[in-house]
Amino acid sequence: MKTIHRLCLMILVSGLALGCSGKPSSSQQVEKGFVTIASNGEATAVIRVQQKMLSSASAFVKDIEKAVGVRPEVISSVSDKDKGQEVVIGHFSTYSDQTHAAIKEIRHGFVIKAEEGKIMIVGTDDAWTVLGLEYFGAKVLTDPAFCSEGTLKIPDNYKYVQDEEDPQLIARLLSQGRKFDLVPVQVGSCPREGSLTVAQGAASDGEYVYFTMKGNEDSSTHNSEVAVYQYKLSPFTRVGVSETFNGHHANDMTFDTKGRRVLVVHGSGASNTLTAIPAGPSMGAPVSIKTSLGIGGLTYNAKRDIYGITQGGSKYQTADASFKMIKDYGRTDNMKDTYTAQGMGSDDSYVYFPMSPNSNSPEKVNILVAYDWDGKYIRNLKIPLTLESESMFYAAGEYYVNFYNKAAVLYRVYPNLTYQSQVK
Repeated sequence: MKTIHRLCLMILVSGLALGCSGKPSSSQQVEKGFVTIASNGEATAVIRVQQKMLSSASAFVKDIEKAVGVRPEVISSVSDKDKGQEVVIGHFSTYSDQTHAAIKEIRHGFVIKAEEGKIMIVGTDDAWTVLGLEYFGAKVLTDPAFCSEGTLKIPDNYKYVQDEEDPQLIARLLSQGRKFDLVPVQVGSCPREGSLTVAQGAASDGEYVYFTMKGNEDSSTHNSEVAVYQYKLSPFTRVGVSETFNGHHANDMTFDTKGRRVLVVHGSGASNTLTAIPAGPSMGAPVSIKTSLGIGGLTYNAKRDIYGITQGGSKYQTADASFKMIKDYGRTDNMKDTYTAQGMGSDDSYVYFPMSPNSNSPEKVNILVAYDWDGKYIRNLKIPLTLESESMFYAAGEYYVNFYNKAAVLYRVYPNLTYQSQVK
């Protein structure tokens, strides 16, 4: 997980000392060169936040109160005019130019920036914004250089950037034991074409995303015509389509980064058969691969050069690069009785089994069932969608789940976080 931290901070020592000790006069409450949130026991700034992040903003304000004894007002209305000194949380439309400019060079992360009477705390999505708030709580609200009893102010040239190339954020939060579910955001879709009407697996190499689409299956053999469609991941645009082949149920797909190939799992009708398609700007001819293992879902871990395998919601095995089984862990989550098993995906630390709701499901949501690579069940992550999930993958720093809705519909999913207190 490559992380780049950049901290730009110049402190006007004499002015800061005056603000953090003693009681400044009312004329000093909004001091030039600072964003003043509280002064002399009074709130001098407001907290501006979108309605959907009110819970986090309220918890954040409680930390401010614990730190300096002052509780600033929280504003969530777009119609409210500029209040002067403000803490702006996330992509609030009133300041969209400033917030977008603050993070336009960031891949995955957040920026905390003080300028012109505003403190911008904004992330590349809401989860990163919450992590930015928590950084502010941990590093600023506990630092006497910025606050003391009744006073909290930040120099106008304060800036902190957390920018990550490969964050694997869900894995990081799971390793910390943090509780969260997932927020889905639609990215794009691969529509049905001709006789290829059913969406199945999906995979990505970080630049391109690949979708399997199949036709109707023969009820006895599960034979069906299958093709792999190639799209640019960002911006989401169609690039091409493979030759068709008999892919049976085409239940899942993964991307083998070492072999630079897409691997399509046939599943029902031929669970010991895969189809490999050489990847790149244009796709090569399909190549059939026979294995000794029954495979319903497949994921590749490039760091370990191993595969994860599932079948029917009850199997979890690992296999080497030649598909020779390393270990059979089974599954202990027992979700197959109440949810429909689909494919699987992974990052360096965990594997994820997408499962869609059925008539027995206690909640009509999708779930990702998370295990570590050593076979230990971790927990379930809810996705508030009723569509049938098919496959999932991690690519280019983000997590994606593919759904079937008269087409392959790709969603990015990110953690739904609420601010956790940083001030004792």
